Amino acid sequence: MELNTVEDALAALLSKNPDEPREEPEIATAIGAQLSIMELSSMPISLRRRIRDIVSRVKPDRICEVGAGIGHLSAWLLDLWSRTEPPSHHHLVESGGKFGVILTRLVRRYDAESWAHVTVGDFQTLCADQMTWNAAHSTLDLAARPRPPLFSPFEMIIVDVGWKGQVENIRSAMSTLAPGGLILTMEPEVPVDDVGEISEEGPINPEQARVVAFNHWTRFISEISDTHTIGFVPMHGGTLVGIIQA
Repeated sequence: MELNTVEDALAALLSKNPDEPREEPEIATAIGAQLSIMELSSMPISLRRRIRDIVSRVKPDRICEVGAGIGHLSAWLLDLWSRTEPPSHHHLVESGGKFGVILTRLVRRYDAESWAHVTVGDFQTLCADQMTWNAAHSTLDLAARPRPPLFSPFEMIIVDVGWKGQVENIRSAMSTLAPGGLILTMEPEVPVDDVGEISEEGPINPEQARVVAFNHWTRFISEISDTHTIGFVPMHGGTLVGIIQA
């Protein structure tokens, strides 16, 4: 298939990989059951499977998961890399401290400690710290540099934080993404309920907050559409969005 534009290339990247298995990995299934017990949600299986397919095709050398949770998507990726060549760095970032321990156990289960790194913290703060770290250690030899906050720049960043703070985390991801790198995220659901008039001064209720966040998302997509290549893949359970860094 001839690809004439960046848009064509992105559409090809976001497509299904027929060479990868369709069934959910055993460990990911167990994590899904654990999520149910904990009354937590996760990205739909159709999107987790498609992200695995995209990663298998792109083969990023440095990849970051923002909002790794307890590793539901991570298990799909680690299963992929148990069968293929792993990346140099797979960075799992999660703001919930109690989830960090679970993620660390998952990484150990796949014997991936040498290239998979778990960091508990706020991603936006980590990106700011990374800029400071880069400035402070740019003149040092690689061997003399301490461990950085993030193993950036990344060829791929997956942002899975839900609708709260999604745009802000994507903006931060752009600051630590390599040129031509790919951001994957799930489009927030369109609010359908009548939430009444939203005051500019607030406070607003949770339903109104979702409307405000969705409007923020649509403005953000419109803002970057002239400088980034954006692709949308509607699937059962949600829409996957791919953004290629200029």
